[in-house]
Amino acid sequence: MSLPLSDDRSCPDPCAGPCAGCPDRIVCRCLKVTEGAVVDAITSLGLRTVKDLRAATGAGDGCTCCHKQLRALLEVNTATIAPLSAAG
Repeated sequence: MSLPLSDDRSCPDPCAGPCAGCPDRIVCRCLKVTEGAVVDAITSLGLRTVKDLRAATGAGDGCTCCHKQLRALLEVNTATIAPLSAAG
């Protein structure tokens, strides 16, 4: 079974977790949010939680089935972001 992409193509291996190079893959089926939109929000806005992703992209606001994938994308993509500096 392949996960649908926004242009009706399929991700080659949906069981392998987030696809590198599959920005058009739909991560949140309820709201049709793509992996590219999620990754862009994580990296450009410095998001760290599913709650942050929900607020910024809407992903995960429906049935919540995508929360595991959202957490995986956060884990992979926050590793490349510098830690937030403490206010002071």
